[in-house]
Amino acid sequence: MTTNDPNINEAKVKPTSSISRIWIIPILVIVIGGWMVYYQWKNQGPLITIELHSATGIEVNKTPIKVRDLDIGQVKKITLKPDLDGVLVTARIDASASHLLNENAKFWVVAPRISFSEVSGLNTLLSGSYIAMSAHDKGKEQLHFTALERPPVTPPGTPGLHVMLKSDDEFAYKPGDPIIYKGFKVGEFEDATFNIEERVVYYDAFIEAPYHKLITNTTRFWDVSGVKLLLESNGVSVETGSLETLLANGITFGIPDGVPKGEQVLDNAFFTIYGDSTSASDARYKVAAEYLLLIDESVRGLTVGAPVEYRGIEIGNVTAINSFPAVEGSILERGYPIPVLINIYPGKARQPDTKEGLNAIKQTIRNWLERDLRASLRMGNVLTGGLYVDLQHVPDADYTSQIEVINGYEVIPTVSNEFTQLTQKADAILDKINQLPLKEMVENVQLAVEDMRLAAESVETASSDFDLLIADIDAKALNSNLNQVLVSLDGLLKNYSEGGFNQSEIKETVDALQETMRNIQPLLLKLNQSPNSLIFSQESEADIQPKAGN
Repeated sequence: MTTNDPNINEAKVKPTSSISRIWIIPILVIVIGGWMVYYQWKNQGPLITIELHSATGIEVNKTPIKVRDLDIGQVKKITLKPDLDGVLVTARIDASASHLLNENAKFWVVAPRISFSEVSGLNTLLSGSYIAMSAHDKGKEQLHFTALERPPVTPPGTPGLHVMLKSDDEFAYKPGDPIIYKGFKVGEFEDATFNIEERVVYYDAFIEAPYHKLITNTTRFWDVSGVKLLLESNGVSVETGSLETLLANGITFGIPDGVPKGEQVLDNAFFTIYGDSTSASDARYKVAAEYLLLIDESVRGLTVGAPVEYRGIEIGNVTAINSFPAVEGSILERGYPIPVLINIYPGKARQPDTKEGLNAIKQTIRNWLERDLRASLRMGNVLTGGLYVDLQHVPDADYTSQIEVINGYEVIPTVSNEFTQLTQKADAILDKINQLPLKEMVENVQLAVEDMRLAAESVETASSDFDLLIADIDAKALNSNLNQVLVSLDGLLKNYSEGGFNQSEIKETVDALQETMRNIQPLLLKLNQSPNSLIFSQESEADIQPKAGN
């Protein structure tokens, strides 16, 4: 409606805005959120997959990926492998650490681990398990990995030397077992792999710096696990490494005596683990002369590895005992010789360890065999009963014009050892004793004893008769003669006291007394020399008695 009243103002109509200002806030939120999503998408790291044996201790959006205890990612998903042989863990790695994802990277789960040789991961008892990663910034890019079953023994980046070891003996080592040098732990085993085709165990080991400078191309490794009580031909010996090797297996290394120091080796150098220090030292000898012994006696106490000596110097060892068909026949046959194979090393005989030194040794042994070289088994130690092979020159050896060769091995003739010779002599003596007529000898001895008893009785009887005779002589003849002498002496003294005898008469009386004593002296002498002559008659001539001078 229109009005003409001037006092009334007309309203002005203006069009309203199509968009309210309130929408500015959600638009800004969308823009900022979109920018954040774009920024996150633009700067997020790649997704990787890790194969694990199990998902024990792993949680989605909680378990971190760490490098040197620094978080660089997180587990996003866990699924089973198609073959049900494990699990696949999908993790997001920060873009700042994406350059570490290469073929040299290693992953493993860090969890509480307690074993005979180690205690680790105890810090995860409160914080929980996590996946650790070794950092390597070089190598071909890789996004799929297989986790290690256990943490690596040597932390990544540790200075030192990695070596490859192999062993085909009965002892075995596990990751974490020590490598000892002069009582100090200088390294550890990292991994072990068994080659079924070769039947040999290969090991990865690490030598820490600065001990890695001790490893040269002439270094030898050998086992020092536990305590070894060796009963050998040269006696009893005890070998051990350190306290750690008493509880677990371990090895040591060194350079054999007389071997040059050599040059340092590069990373991943290859070495062999030997059973003991002797085997490790003998490994330097590359050539050896092989000979065959045919033993006619017992080989009990002789072992593989027993020394072969010449004039007390070890020049070889025993390599086999009845383990190859060297001779025809069976050990059950009487007189079957037991084949023993020995080696003689030119290097141990102070000859070059070369083909020329080997030919020199063979020629020398061949010349000696044609003359008087013989082999025998000797006892090296009475306590252990261990035997060794002794090469010696036998002066009265049979001359050998042609050296016997069996299956390509030259035969060294053998002679009995000292113990066998003593046994043979003892057996011969016993045989002779058994052949003696012991029964007749015992009867003769009994007869002789009876004769001796009868003779003793006769002597006893004669002694009694002699005592009676002596007693009778004392009572009769001697007493009568002495009484006459005493009577005469008494009369002489009386006459002398009364003045009846003068000096000449006394002298005549003394002379008569001396003559009487001379007459009695033969009887006394006879009784002294042959007391039984008064009883038994004798046909011997009468003794010549001295006569007084006129």
